[in-house]
Amino acid sequence: MLGLLLASALVASSPVQIVPGTYSYTATLAGAKVGSSTLTVKDVNGTTQIDEQASGAMSGQSASANATLNLGPDLAPTNYQLNGMSDGSPVKDAATIAGTTANITNVHGRSQSFDLLASTKHFVILDFGTFAGFLPLPAQMRAWNDPVVLAIVPSIGQSVSLIPADASTAPTRPTTVPATDRSISFQGQAAFTIWYDPTTNIPDEIDVTAQGLIVTRQH
Repeated sequence: MLGLLLASALVASSPVQIVPGTYSYTATLAGAKVGSSTLTVKDVNGTTQIDEQASGAMSGQSASANATLNLGPDLAPTNYQLNGMSDGSPVKDAATIAGTTANITNVHGRSQSFDLLASTKHFVILDFGTFAGFLPLPAQMRAWNDPVVLAIVPSIGQSVSLIPADASTAPTRPTTVPATDRSISFQGQAAFTIWYDPTTNIPDEIDVTAQGLIVTRQH
């Protein structure tokens, strides 16, 4: 009996996981394809590493990037780095997070730091042109019990609070999303919804309704 109780306690306290694997996504804007991305999730000694290769084109300009995002055992981001090309010119940015401070270098080489706000307890990293920071969001929010988080955007050197929407205002399920998927929505100026597989915590679709942007997993 004691063994069963201990086993049950271990299962109940086990952390939320992001299932390792390789995942591909396509982004469309108003129905036109604007980008694609392939991400590899690895378990590295109890931490999570997400490597991404992304490419896209919009308004006659093309871009490509390689990005790496590392998460600690609690899924909190520890560091991020991007190297790429934008319309023929090299670009790079980076972020390092320690405690309640995030230090970033934007695409212009300028260094900045951001501290957690009184209303936030966790950082997340959401960069322009890459999907690496969006992929772990469902797992992070489940692990942290859906708090307000401070999103860092390294490329432009800005931060924004992500506020989970009221669960009572559940979005309409798209026909493209599996019936077993769950959703998490964020309200505010850049509102969006992530539909994800609750077994793997991997996103199947992200809808940014106001901009007509949809990111869809390619199975």
